[in-house]
This record gives sequence, structure tokens and C-alpha cells, in this order.
Amino acid sequence: MQTKQLSVIVPCYNVEGYLPRCVDSLLHQDINAKDYEILLIDDGSTDSTVEICDRYAAHYPQVSVFHQANGGQGAARNAGMDRAKGHYIFFVDGDDFVPENRLGALVSTAVSHQLEVLAFHSTDVVEHNEAPALPAFEGKVEKVVSGAQYLSENIMQGPVWWFITKRDWLESLHLRFAEGRKLEDSPFTPDVLLSAERMAQVEDVCYFYVKRGSSTMNATDRNHCMRMLNDFVFSYQSTDAVIAKHRHKMDESALKRLCSRRDSFLYFGIFRALKVDMLKEYYAELKAGGMLPLKALDKREFSGVKWTLLRHLFNCPPLTRFLGTIYKLIYK
Repeated sequence: MQTKQLSVIVPCYNVEGYLPRCVDSLLHQDINAKDYEILLIDDGSTDSTVEICDRYAAHYPQVSVFHQANGGQGAARNAGMDRAKGHYIFFVDGDDFVPENRLGALVSTAVSHQLEVLAFHSTDVVEHNEAPALPAFEGKVEKVVSGAQYLSENIMQGPVWWFITKRDWLESLHLRFAEGRKLEDSPFTPDVLLSAERMAQVEDVCYFYVKRGSSTMNATDRNHCMRMLNDFVFSYQSTDAVIAKHRHKMDESALKRLCSRRDSFLYFGIFRALKVDMLKEYYAELKAGGMLPLKALDKREFSGVKWTLLRHLFNCPPLTRFLGTIYKLIYK
């Protein structure tokens, strides 16, 4: 197997309106075509995403496409990992994109510091809007730390696209994305971080996250929402398993951050249940799983008195349901 410097894994499902900008951004980079690969994983798309993937693969030697039956983003990412040949792996969602001339610089920085994980910053872009202008990449690394120390000192971003990872090291961990879940990276990211002995962060923005009004996270179909609520519970439980696995590595600061991240999934689930009128079902699931009462969130990441008030409110299901009813009457 011919090794590349970088493998960019792009899950693609019905993103015809976004994929060209995504792939174009990955082609306009400071890295030779022979030194990296873009793996487009078509996850059973039913729109022109299929043809777009095929067209790029036919015209650019660094682009490959793989078609599979729909299995969700976790299954697509796993398929990409199975095929990757790069020294490092970078996960990019098919509706997002990256700034020009970042990929080669990121890999060079990771290699020069012998990193297992290199994190960076992202910025949001409203769909179809132009990306903001960015300064040139600096790649300044203040210090190399373990993932546990990083988590102790920094806010952990949840998505898997805010870092690149050394491939053979990642393979040695035997980590996989949860399949059939919408929050498939919720346990994957902290598991990767806490496994790392050499990790660093640069202050450069290297990812544009596109805020879509039509995102599956915003869907209101009742069956979809029930699955979404189940995924919030899954994320809580799977993150709890990661905490147990790596507890011996974490100081109290890191532990508090990750426990807060775990507990926040339940808060976000209640917000979603309020929005779609499914509080009764969701609270029943939380009670059956012993996840009530909700715990206080870490004030370093969830600052402000509102989170304390919400905790007291959410720990009283009848009051939460009553306020949800009032909300619906006002905004119906």
C-alpha cells in the first residue's frame, strides 16, 4: 500500500448543493496531488451527489469515490478509515469546507512535532454565504501535552473534524464510530483525545462549519425526533463509558470537563423534547436509566445563571412540561 501524507475522509449523503464547494476547497491546497487523497464515501445518496462524486474522481487523481448502501455518517467514516493510506487522517463533512492552503501546513506541523493529534479552530458560515477572509497559516505550537492534560486546560470541541490524527496510531486503538447514530462522534472524540500522549493545538482556523437550516438536527418528524432523543441518551451512556475507561489518566479538572460534556447531552435532549412535544417520553427514558436528577454543568464551559436555573427547572418534569405547554400556545 502506497502511503500518502494525508487522507481526507468525506462522508457524502444527499449534499448536492454543498459538495462541490467542499471538494473544491480540498483541491486548492498547499500539498502535492500525489501526497494526499480525498476519499468521497457516497453513503447511498438519492440525489446528484452520486454523479458529483464520480465526476471529481474522474478528473482528479487524488480523489477516489466509494459507493455504499446508506448506513449513516458513522458507517461512512468507518469505511473511509478502512481505505485510508495517509500518514494522517482528516475527517471533513460533505456540507462543510476548509480554507485554502491549510492541509500541507497542518501535516508538516504534526510531523515536525511527532504528534498523534493536532487540533485547530473552526468558524461557522451560514449556508450559501461567503467564507470570511483569514490570515495566513502560522502553525504556532505552544506546547505538546497528553490528551488528558489538554482536556484539563482547554474546552473540548465535540466534532471529529477539529483535529487531524495519526493513522497508524489511531488504528492501534481499534476505535470505530458508532453506526446508525446521529451523534456518532460523541464518544469517539474524547476517546481519541484521552488516548493521546502527544497532542497540540494551533490557533489557526482550518475548518468552515456550514450552518444549515435543513440539517437533520433541526428536523421535526416525530419518528426522527424519537431516534434523535435516543441518540442523546446513547451519547450520555457512551461518554460515561469513555470516562470509566480513562479515569486513571484524568485530574479533577479534566474529569469535571468531560462529566459536564456527558451531562450536557441530557440538557440538549430536553431542549429538543420541548420543541417537538415529546417531554413525557424523554423523561420516562431518563428516569428508567437512572439519569435524573440532572447534575450541574461545568461553569467554565456553561457559564451564566441560566444554566443553574435550567437545571432546577429540568429537574422538575411537571413544571418543565407546563412551561412547554405555555411556550407552544404562545409560538404556535
